[in-house]
Amino acid sequence: MAESFKNVRTIALTAVLIALAVVGNGLKIPLSMGLEIRFGFVFLSTIAFLFGPVVAFAAGFTSNLLAFLLFPSGFGYNVLFDLNIGLSGVLYAIFLYRKNYKSEYFVVWVAAAKIAVNFVCNIVINSYLLRAYLGPSADIITITRIFKNITLLPGEIVVMLFVLKYVAEAAKKYNFVKSGGGKKEGSST
Repeated sequence: MAESFKNVRTIALTAVLIALAVVGNGLKIPLSMGLEIRFGFVFLSTIAFLFGPVVAFAAGFTSNLLAFLLFPSGFGYNVLFDLNIGLSGVLYAIFLYRKNYKSEYFVVWVAAAKIAVNFVCNIVINSYLLRAYLGPSADIITITRIFKNITLLPGEIVVMLFVLKYVAEAAKKYNFVKSGGGKKEGSST
């Protein structure tokens, strides 16, 4: 996993995906005050799927830091938000790294990854961090965040499933992963 940092092709592809994640997080569709739809998760989950938790943590941390610098929000900088996005990358990797994208269970792994990230990082940790900024008024935002994360979850899973299967085929074609998403042929996990 950490040996991926020694591979120039891995670093180059990760840099491109980080750039796309920054744009995906920076260009957002606002729903209400403090709530918006972002698409950076697609690129972070792709990094986690291809390169594992170490690279995904570094990519998540870096992409969030760059997104804040390029598209600042109303809050001041707090490294804990960067660490939280890094944790998102790790959670995606726990569920997706080296999984066989051709398996009938791949949709379960994608759904589990997105559910874990939405619950742990987007709802629990982000709500705690926002409470540090906003105090008790953050509870109202937390309720809307829960609603947003549950409502958008099916669409996010479908987008991830489509993108990861497409990326897996391209990665196999250009020798970024072995057949079947990183495991030997015939592996079903």
